[in-house]
Amino acid sequence: MDEASVAEPRISMAEHARITALIAEGDRPLKDVLAAEGVSDDEWNDATVHWMNAMAADAAAKGAGAVLAIDYADVFGKAQDALKPVPAMTPEEWAALTVEVLNAGGPAKPLATRNLSKADYLRLSRHWAKRLPANPAENKRFFATFEALTAPQP
Repeated sequence: MDEASVAEPRISMAEHARITALIAEGDRPLKDVLAAEGVSDDEWNDATVHWMNAMAADAAAKGAGAVLAIDYADVFGKAQDALKPVPAMTPEEWAALTVEVLNAGGPAKPLATRNLSKADYLRLSRHWAKRLPANPAENKRFFATFEALTAPQP
Protein backbone atom coordinates (compact mmCIF):
# COMPACT_ATOMS: atom_id res chain seq x y z
CA MET A 1 0.00 0.00 0.00
CA ASP A 2 1.26 3.47 -0.75
CA GLU A 3 1.53 6.26 1.82
CA ALA A 4 -1.67 8.00 0.64
CA SER A 5 -3.77 4.89 1.28
CA VAL A 6 -2.64 4.53 4.91
CA ALA A 7 -2.56 8.20 5.94
CA GLU A 8 -5.61 9.21 7.96
CA PRO A 9 -7.83 11.57 5.96
CA ARG A 10 -8.89 15.04 7.05
CA ILE A 11 -12.39 13.66 7.64
CA SER A 12 -12.45 11.75 10.93
CA MET A 13 -14.37 8.52 11.33
CA ALA A 14 -17.05 10.25 13.38
CA GLU A 15 -17.38 13.05 10.82
CA HIS A 16 -17.59 10.50 8.00
CA ALA A 17 -20.37 8.64 9.83
CA ARG A 18 -22.23 11.91 10.48
CA ILE A 19 -22.01 12.99 6.83
CA THR A 20 -23.03 9.50 5.72
CA ALA A 21 -26.16 9.90 7.87
CA LEU A 22 -26.96 13.13 6.04
CA ILE A 23 -26.49 11.40 2.69
CA ALA A 24 -28.62 8.43 3.80
CA GLU A 25 -31.62 10.70 4.30
CA GLY A 26 -31.84 10.79 0.51
CA ASP A 27 -33.47 14.21 0.43
CA ARG A 28 -30.52 16.01 -1.20
CA PRO A 29 -28.06 15.06 -3.93
CA LEU A 30 -24.66 13.87 -2.72
CA LYS A 31 -22.91 16.87 -4.26
CA ASP A 32 -25.17 19.25 -2.30
CA VAL A 33 -24.52 17.46 1.01
CA LEU A 34 -20.77 17.48 0.44
CA ALA A 35 -20.78 21.15 -0.62
CA ALA A 36 -22.74 22.11 2.51
CA GLU A 37 -20.17 20.22 4.61
CA GLY A 38 -17.21 21.83 2.82
CA VAL A 39 -15.96 18.48 1.51
CA SER A 40 -14.73 17.89 -2.04
CA ASP A 41 -15.56 14.76 -4.02
CA ASP A 42 -11.92 13.65 -3.81
CA GLU A 43 -11.78 14.19 -0.03
CA TRP A 44 -15.02 12.26 0.39
CA ASN A 45 -13.89 9.38 -1.81
CA ASP A 46 -10.49 9.18 -0.10
CA ALA A 47 -12.08 9.23 3.36
CA THR A 48 -14.65 6.62 2.37
CA VAL A 49 -11.97 4.25 1.06
CA HIS A 50 -9.84 4.88 4.15
CA TRP A 51 -12.59 4.25 6.73
CA MET A 52 -14.09 1.25 4.96
CA ASN A 53 -10.59 -0.30 4.68
CA ALA A 54 -9.88 0.55 8.34
CA MET A 55 -13.09 -1.19 9.46
CA ALA A 56 -12.29 -4.22 7.31
CA ALA A 57 -8.74 -4.38 8.67
CA ASP A 58 -10.00 -4.07 12.24
CA ALA A 59 -12.44 -6.94 11.66
CA ALA A 60 -9.78 -9.08 9.99
CA ALA A 61 -7.26 -8.46 12.76
CA LYS A 62 -9.57 -8.69 15.77
CA GLY A 63 -12.50 -10.84 14.65
CA ALA A 64 -15.25 -10.74 17.25
CA GLY A 65 -13.20 -8.20 19.23
CA ALA A 66 -13.31 -5.61 16.46
CA VAL A 67 -14.97 -2.36 17.47
CA LEU A 68 -14.35 0.17 14.70
CA ALA A 69 -17.45 -0.80 12.67
CA ILE A 70 -19.54 -0.84 15.85
CA ASP A 71 -18.29 2.62 16.79
CA TYR A 72 -19.00 3.87 13.26
CA ALA A 73 -22.53 2.43 13.30
CA ASP A 74 -23.19 3.99 16.71
CA VAL A 75 -22.14 7.46 15.52
CA PHE A 76 -24.12 7.00 12.28
CA GLY A 77 -27.26 5.96 14.19
CA LYS A 78 -27.08 8.82 16.66
CA ALA A 79 -26.47 11.33 13.84
CA GLN A 80 -29.35 9.94 11.80
CA ASP A 81 -31.71 9.87 14.77
CA ALA A 82 -30.89 13.51 15.46
CA LEU A 83 -32.00 14.52 11.96
CA LYS A 84 -35.63 13.40 12.18
CA PRO A 85 -37.86 11.75 14.75
CA VAL A 86 -38.69 8.06 14.65
CA PRO A 87 -42.01 7.70 12.80
CA ALA A 88 -44.89 6.93 15.16
CA MET A 89 -45.80 3.27 15.03
CA THR A 90 -47.41 0.79 17.41
CA PRO A 91 -45.85 -2.62 18.05
CA GLU A 92 -48.60 -4.10 15.86
CA GLU A 93 -47.81 -1.71 13.02
CA TRP A 94 -44.09 -2.51 13.34
CA ALA A 95 -44.89 -6.23 13.21
CA ALA A 96 -47.02 -5.72 10.10
CA LEU A 97 -44.28 -3.73 8.39
CA THR A 98 -41.71 -6.36 9.36
CA VAL A 99 -43.82 -9.14 7.86
CA GLU A 100 -44.48 -7.13 4.70
CA VAL A 101 -40.75 -6.49 4.27
CA LEU A 102 -40.05 -10.21 4.68
CA ASN A 103 -42.79 -11.17 2.22
CA ALA A 104 -41.76 -8.52 -0.32
CA GLY A 105 -38.10 -9.51 -0.16
CA GLY A 106 -37.10 -5.98 0.78
CA PRO A 107 -38.38 -2.73 2.25
CA ALA A 108 -39.02 -0.60 -0.86
CA LYS A 109 -42.70 -1.35 -1.54
CA PRO A 110 -43.86 -1.65 2.11
CA LEU A 111 -42.14 1.65 2.91
CA ALA A 112 -43.59 3.39 -0.14
CA THR A 113 -47.14 2.41 0.82
CA ARG A 114 -46.55 4.13 4.17
CA ASN A 115 -44.69 7.16 2.78
CA LEU A 116 -41.58 6.13 4.71
CA SER A 117 -37.98 6.40 3.54
CA LYS A 118 -35.16 3.91 3.94
CA ALA A 119 -33.74 6.29 6.55
CA ASP A 120 -37.05 6.07 8.43
CA TYR A 121 -36.79 2.28 8.27
CA LEU A 122 -33.30 2.39 9.80
CA ARG A 123 -34.57 4.67 12.58
CA LEU A 124 -37.53 2.36 13.22
CA SER A 125 -35.29 -0.72 13.23
CA ARG A 126 -32.96 0.79 15.83
CA HIS A 127 -35.90 2.08 17.88
CA TRP A 128 -37.74 -1.24 18.04
CA ALA A 129 -34.54 -3.25 18.55
CA LYS A 130 -34.02 -1.29 21.78
CA ARG A 131 -37.64 -0.90 22.82
CA LEU A 132 -39.04 -4.43 22.45
CA PRO A 133 -36.54 -6.17 24.76
CA ALA A 134 -37.03 -3.43 27.36
CA ASN A 135 -40.84 -3.52 27.29
CA PRO A 136 -42.34 -6.99 27.81
CA ALA A 137 -45.91 -5.85 27.12
CA GLU A 138 -45.01 -4.28 23.78
CA ASN A 139 -42.79 -7.27 22.97
CA LYS A 140 -45.78 -9.57 23.52
CA ARG A 141 -47.99 -7.39 21.31
CA PHE A 142 -45.36 -7.36 18.55
CA PHE A 143 -44.87 -11.13 18.57
CA ALA A 144 -48.59 -11.90 18.79
CA THR A 145 -49.16 -9.82 15.66
CA PHE A 146 -46.05 -11.17 13.93
CA GLU A 147 -47.09 -14.77 14.61
CA ALA A 148 -50.67 -14.12 13.47
CA LEU A 149 -49.45 -12.58 10.22
CA THR A 150 -46.94 -15.35 9.52
CA ALA A 151 -49.09 -18.33 10.56
CA PRO A 152 -49.86 -20.77 7.77
CA GLN A 153 -53.28 -20.13 6.30
CA PRO A 154 -55.68 -23.10 6.13
